[in-house]
Amino acid sequence: MKFAKLIILVPVILIIAMGLYSSYYTLDNAEEAVVERFGKLNNVESEAGLHFKVPFIDTIAIFNTNEVVSLQYGYRPASDPTTTSYATYDNVETEGIVLTKGSYLVNIGAVIQYRITDPAAYFYNVDDQEGTIRLAFESVLRRNIQNQNLDSALINKDSIAREILPDLSQKLNSYNLGITITEVKLTDVLLPDDVQYAYDDVNIANNEKESNKSQAEKYANEKLPKARADAYQLVQESQAYKAEKVSQAKGDVENFNQVFEKYKTSKEITKTRLYIETMENVLSRVSNKYIVDIDSDNILKFLPLETNGGQ
Repeated sequence: MKFAKLIILVPVILIIAMGLYSSYYTLDNAEEAVVERFGKLNNVESEAGLHFKVPFIDTIAIFNTNEVVSLQYGYRPASDPTTTSYATYDNVETEGIVLTKGSYLVNIGAVIQYRITDPAAYFYNVDDQEGTIRLAFESVLRRNIQNQNLDSALINKDSIAREILPDLSQKLNSYNLGITITEVKLTDVLLPDDVQYAYDDVNIANNEKESNKSQAEKYANEKLPKARADAYQLVQESQAYKAEKVSQAKGDVENFNQVFEKYKTSKEITKTRLYIETMENVLSRVSNKYIVDIDSDNILKFLPLETNGGQ
């Protein structure tokens, strides 16, 4: 009989002990407890110290409102660091691959840091808190990156992160998630392996283009001054030649007018003078000169005027 009573008493004692053990909880500084009763929010306890709850009925969820939580995007930790090895990570390409302006692919890794500022909202308003944060970040990230040129996305990751932070905070506040985003870091903005080779070829081509352009500019700087000087000299010579010919033409016109005036007053004398001047000019250029006389007997007679070797 005593043994039967003992068998009944032991479970009762265990239940009482478990009830007493689960009837209290403690909170440290910056910790808050969401007290749930019958599956519904009863209250949020924020005072540090020892607190009591109804055993087997109340459920407690404790959150540290000062703790900064880090959430990875584009990769996940695979192993923690040890004294002999670094931490390892696995890429999540379904998250990390993003299109830039011009439809170029980049692989992005990021860290989102946040604090829980409203434990009740964080606990009740969203079923998957981390998944919701990642989806909100993905939406803001893709909208920002698609407005960035490829080079800008690869180089300006810090400025991109600063642009993303307020947009992400505003989006999560609209979800009433109960958190405050403290920092956004883009740890990696890289080209996928398949794209990296093509990008390297483009960079090499651009470098060759710039090199050829520099050589062409150097050649132009060497040749253009001389070409300009030669052109200037030709212009000056042509202008001098023009002035000379114009002056000569004006002189010829003036001379012709003078001769014409004399011709109008003394036609025969002027004709004779012009004839003599013309013959003098022509004969001065002829090496051999002959006087030809044609008589009525049809015999051609000529007399060389110069006999010294035909000069």
